[in-house]
Amino acid sequence: MRRRITTPAGWTLACLLAGVGWPGPSVAQTTTEIAAGQENDAPATREEILRRKRQEKAEAMEPYAVSNAESRVLGFEAMNFPANLFERGWRRFVPVIGGMPSGSGFVGGLGYHNGLDNEAFEFDASARISTRLFTATQAEVRFPTARHESPVRGRVTFRNSDYRELRFFGLGPDTRSNERSTYQLRQRAVEAGADAEVGRFVSVAAHGGWLRAEADEGFFGPSLEELFEPAGVPGFETTTDYLHYGATVELDLRDTTVPEAGVVLRGEFARYDDRDLNRFDFNRVAAEVQVHVPLGVRSRVLALRARTSRSVAASGGEVPFYLMETLGGGTTIRGFREFRFRDARTLLLSAEYRWELWTYLDFALFADAGKVFSESSELDLHNLETAVGFGLRGHGPAGTVIRFDLARSRESIKLHIGGGPSF
Repeated sequence: MRRRITTPAGWTLACLLAGVGWPGPSVAQTTTEIAAGQENDAPATREEILRRKRQEKAEAMEPYAVSNAESRVLGFEAMNFPANLFERGWRRFVPVIGGMPSGSGFVGGLGYHNGLDNEAFEFDASARISTRLFTATQAEVRFPTARHESPVRGRVTFRNSDYRELRFFGLGPDTRSNERSTYQLRQRAVEAGADAEVGRFVSVAAHGGWLRAEADEGFFGPSLEELFEPAGVPGFETTTDYLHYGATVELDLRDTTVPEAGVVLRGEFARYDDRDLNRFDFNRVAAEVQVHVPLGVRSRVLALRARTSRSVAASGGEVPFYLMETLGGGTTIRGFREFRFRDARTLLLSAEYRWELWTYLDFALFADAGKVFSESSELDLHNLETAVGFGLRGHGPAGTVIRFDLARSRESIKLHIGGGPSF
């Protein structure tokens, strides 16, 4: 028989009463201590709260680390690669880009430069070839160098070129784009000149020399004589020696920042004397205005240009077609082919909105307008040919190294790739 164990009620009550006296906090005591601890830990003021938050944020932040891509870009800029490549080169040999008429295609070659380490003179020589097989060689001596800081500098230049596929659409503003012909132009020249700085803003340049020009039938496509009457194209199928001279006066009110801002005014005069046939004696005068306006930050600039020229032959003479100024191509009205319009007088207007994408790269939106004409009374804003477009420009230490412009006109959409600035 299982024995039942019972606990007396008095014993149970005694245990409960004894439990009150066990060591340990009571509920009231614990609650009071927690409240006191919270009161001691809480900041007394709003400033203390903000200070603690800033401290917690600072402890949580990690130090800035340069990414691999950013490190490569910074390393490339520190190398000063364009200056080392295009100015100093390798053992004074440097690559050359551009330097031929618009429409030559992509132009590249090799140059030699001597004179970086002296002040007396510097010597340049180069040989170029284009994707259209145009060729050009040049040698030039300049003295003294820019390091000498002389206000007067001289130069002697030798040039030889063979442009075998220059375009000709006829003379005057009413030519048709489907009447495209070609001709070859070979030139040899020796020229001497001097540049002088007259005060802070004015510079004067003078030049003179000998030029032999030979214009003949083209190598590709319909040649000029197949579409046009040679007798109506002055200078075609002739070889002519010229004695030429001229001068340029420039007022440059731009500042020295990059990109530049300010105004440039330029006047030009040139005289060509035909030493063989006495048929092609003429004078040319030209005027040009450029305005560069910064828009907010200096990395964004509005550039404006206006230019007009006038070539007038001596009594009984003519202006040879290959020495007339032309419109169309990568530096004038960019929505038209190179040499699209040609006559004795020209008018050209351009506007570009440029901004810097990177140290060596700019983007531009542009608009061009202009016309050719034969009479002074036609110098107005009527019947202008127009084009609009955009482009990218890569820069080196000496300026624009390569330029891509895409433009649209009433005739076509044209992509121009070349070196040097548009203006």
